[in-house]
Amino acid sequence: MIAMLGTGTMGAPMARNLKAAGLEVRAFNRTREKADALTADGIEVADSPEEAVRGADIVITMVSDGDAVTAAMEDGGALAAMPDDALWLQMSTIGIAATEALAALAEERSVPFVDAPVLGTKAPAEQGKLQVLASG
Repeated sequence: MIAMLGTGTMGAPMARNLKAAGLEVRAFNRTREKADALTADGIEVADSPEEAVRGADIVITMVSDGDAVTAAMEDGGALAAMPDDALWLQMSTIGIAATEALAALAEERSVPFVDAPVLGTKAPAEQGKLQVLASG
């Protein structure tokens, strides 16, 4: 199962494409209405980041900035609730300092962390044509 934390301009189409590819997807967004629209696509919507990641194999963060990632992963309890063998793909564009801080946080918790921001905008996201720049 894939947990998608962040269902805005980029996260919602990414979640839809993952679901269309036959994967189980659970989503969370701090503005619930944005996530609720995904239920029409068969995507389960969680009430909290912590709930979204329970049982996930992969956790994707695709939110507005480093503070929003921290809010979901640390303050929202997602990092502590992730299964031991889950992978964290941090796909938000958040800058070097925030990425380094989040990578250190993941290392403290022994969570595999991949920095994987994307190149593209809404249209490529909807078309499943984002380019991923992964490292970690």
